[in-house]
Amino acid sequence: MKPHEEGYSMPLGAPLYAEPPFGGGDDGAVILMAYRADPEAVAWEVPEPLEPDGSGLMFGWAGDLCQPPHTMGLYHECVLGIKVRYEDYSGWYVPYIFVDHDMALTFEREIYGWPAALCDPTPLATVGSQVIGRCTRNGEELMHLSMNVTSQPTERRTASIEDEFWDHLGGTFIQLRKLPHPAKGGKPIRQLLDVPPHDFTLREISSGDGTLALGKSGLFHHMHKLEPIEVLGTWHVKARWVLEHPVVIWEG
Repeated sequence: MKPHEEGYSMPLGAPLYAEPPFGGGDDGAVILMAYRADPEAVAWEVPEPLEPDGSGLMFGWAGDLCQPPHTMGLYHECVLGIKVRYEDYSGWYVPYIFVDHDMALTFEREIYGWPAALCDPTPLATVGSQVIGRCTRNGEELMHLSMNVTSQPTERRTASIEDEFWDHLGGTFIQLRKLPHPAKGGKPIRQLLDVPPHDFTLREISSGDGTLALGKSGLFHHMHKLEPIEVLGTWHVKARWVLEHPVVIWEG
């Protein structure tokens, strides 16, 4: 196989995923919570050269996504994000992300530096006005995000839910992508990536009361310390967006 014959990703003869861009499909939905966590626990998770913004601002999300071309059907994803800064950049660093799909796992780790790990398939559950998102891994519960929708229909709203949503959750993704060097003592690849979601469109949004619980795990031993100490808002969202190639803004 000549270099020009290689696929974009491995296996080289049958790539597991294609080259970006990846689109957000119409069938997906997520629960999103903006909250504040213990600033000391948040700061411990943030790698240099990133800095936490000092407020303890975070988000948690659980949802079912469809992102053609690498996934034509829905896959389950659960994420925690921390508000960070780097020089003139302000955005979200992802310390934990879980997916139930190997194509999503590999492209998230290899291209965008998001530390994806496998979880069990536990799609969003909807009962009346309640929506429940769960993340379990080999039966161990890592996240439980529950929401009760209380907002008025779009046609009867007197305040903009969208403005509230963006006030708390606006910004790009800024991710440290770290790849180990295969040689003993070799210097790892450390790159800071800017990953803005392009053409983001809110198709549907509702708000309501929410709770987020993070399970204690021997493997993810610090994650439970990122539980909310103040909930700022919870939303059920259906949206479209496009993930392009990330931009390297630092290497070290």
